[in-house]
Amino acid sequence: MTELERQLTEALERLSEHSERERQQHAEQIEALRMLVEQQAERSAALQRLVERQDAESDTLQEQFERLDGQLTGLAQDYETLAAALGGLWK
Repeated sequence: MTELERQLTEALERLSEHSERERQQHAEQIEALRMLVEQQAERSAALQRLVERQDAESDTLQEQFERLDGQLTGLAQDYETLAAALGGLWK
């Protein structure tokens, strides 16, 4: 093997080693990104479930508010009726 062939062989070996290190680093980066995407998807799903639960709670509270408002209106009308009846008795 000539000196030039030896140098070329060494250079190719270094390039091959360098290429393998870069390939491994890229594979590790891809795996880290895949895991990050998976975590974000899980967080997104959890947030979606939370939003749905809060929407349901909001609907329930709205229904309770409307029922209580109706009860309050009924009580106010009953009070007015009672006050009118009592006022008529005192006249």
